[in-house]
Amino acid sequence: METVTKKGRVLLYDELRGIMIISMLVYHICYDLAAVVGLPGMGWFYSPAADFWQLSICGVFIFIAGACCRYSKSNLKRGLRLFLLGMLFTVVTALFVPNLLIVFGLLHFLGVAVLLANPVRGLLEKIPASVGLVGCFILFWLTYHVQSGWIGFSPEFSIALPRALYQTNLFCFFGFYNSSFQSSDYFPLLPYLFLFWAGSFFSRFSLPQWAYRSRCKWLAFLGRNSLWIYLFHQPVVYGVLWLIFRF
Repeated sequence: METVTKKGRVLLYDELRGIMIISMLVYHICYDLAAVVGLPGMGWFYSPAADFWQLSICGVFIFIAGACCRYSKSNLKRGLRLFLLGMLFTVVTALFVPNLLIVFGLLHFLGVAVLLANPVRGLLEKIPASVGLVGCFILFWLTYHVQSGWIGFSPEFSIALPRALYQTNLFCFFGFYNSSFQSSDYFPLLPYLFLFWAGSFFSRFSLPQWAYRSRCKWLAFLGRNSLWIYLFHQPVVYGVLWLIFRF
């Protein structure tokens, strides 16, 4: 996403994305070692700690993407590009690795969220930035367990959602699906749209001057090219690990 403002490019966003790209590479190396190679001792990867690791990576990307929508020259063009790249992932995984099929992954989500940015901007602008930012974080956590059939901060203090929502996969992009649904990468609109909108509210605050200054050029470079690294890193990582454990 573009991160250019009247003051120049927000290099802080690029550098944060660069850090998350490195974290993502390490995460997917661990994923391949655990799920594909089956390396002994990788059982920890299926723990809540690994889930939080994944959320920290994708959460930062989603939040920054929401913030950068304000600076984009064309959210329509960018949203369509992201969604079509997501659909390319769907086709490729369906044809070559159907057991790792991606139905509504991160790129699908970002594409839809960016496409919605302009239509909902007028409504969001009516809400004070601080109220919207805090409110979106609260709504994100309230709806985080939609896939489990409830909303709330904990199972003890929750509201069960109608089971009818989970009898079909037609609403999988919202987070409602039945046992036949499969997607190895899955980011439904609930709860992640609230995290995206939190970034949009955050973009209305004035950033300090140091946010526009470079601290680490190679991190900023990784951040500026994060989309292409995301697109091609997994085949490279998988190929390298396959060679290592093959020979």
